[in-house]
Amino acid sequence: MHPQYSTIHYMKEQRFNDKFPLSIVATLAVLQMLTTFAIFSLEVGHNMLHIKLTNLFAGFWTAIPFTVLWISMFAVVCCCRRRSCATHAVIQNILGFSFACALIGINIAFIRQPNKCFFTEGICRTLSWTSYISDPIECLVDGLTTGCGNTRISLIIAQLASGVVMAMTCLIYLIIYIIITVRTSKVNQGQVVTPAEAVLAPVYQSNAKQFPMSVSHHHQSCTISSNPYQGSIPGMMSVYSPQASGLPSENNYLNYNSPNQYATIYPHAGNERF
Repeated sequence: MHPQYSTIHYMKEQRFNDKFPLSIVATLAVLQMLTTFAIFSLEVGHNMLHIKLTNLFAGFWTAIPFTVLWISMFAVVCCCRRRSCATHAVIQNILGFSFACALIGINIAFIRQPNKCFFTEGICRTLSWTSYISDPIECLVDGLTTGCGNTRISLIIAQLASGVVMAMTCLIYLIIYIIITVRTSKVNQGQVVTPAEAVLAPVYQSNAKQFPMSVSHHHQSCTISSNPYQGSIPGMMSVYSPQASGLPSENNYLNYNSPNQYATIYPHAGNERF
């Protein structure tokens, strides 16, 4: 039972590796890598414009799980082409999807209130002096006629779009993994041949092709069948027939002595020689 289970498990693993689309996974890994770089860079950009009015530095701490995610995805494509590595990438994609949702939620809240400090009240009071530096920088970038803060909001919107792309790539990978797992989980057990059957099958076929043998003794023949269970012993016993050999019965054969034994053995040897 255990060898058959191992064979079925190996067949499932092999079918999963054959059907797993590495090209699609590689494309998703590249998108996740580029999206991670974009999220980190956009976070640096809008924090340089105004460090107090920021989205809790979400682009910095979410970039850590995103980096682990795309490294795991590239490992599935180039270094570890096994189902265990693909399953590990599933866990990383679930975590990446969770952090992408958190990034999307924070950015939506920031876009609705772009001039609100999302830190605690004490931290916001401590960072109040940065407004003397940040306000002129924002107005210098945006221009006094268009209003200050438009560039910062545009960077947050771009980061929000990057978070959506990251979440979509995670969902696509999870869907692909589930579909391939369902398709390869059903293996036809009738096609699985156990090692015992593979060894015994040719032995029984070779026994059936043996030819009968003939034994001749005292002008009598005996045929021995190829099957040792079809009465070969009685055929051997019929060779030694008492009528053909002229010997005494089987029970007295060992104790029987010929009355003219020496005459039979030495017919020309007389007593005068001794």
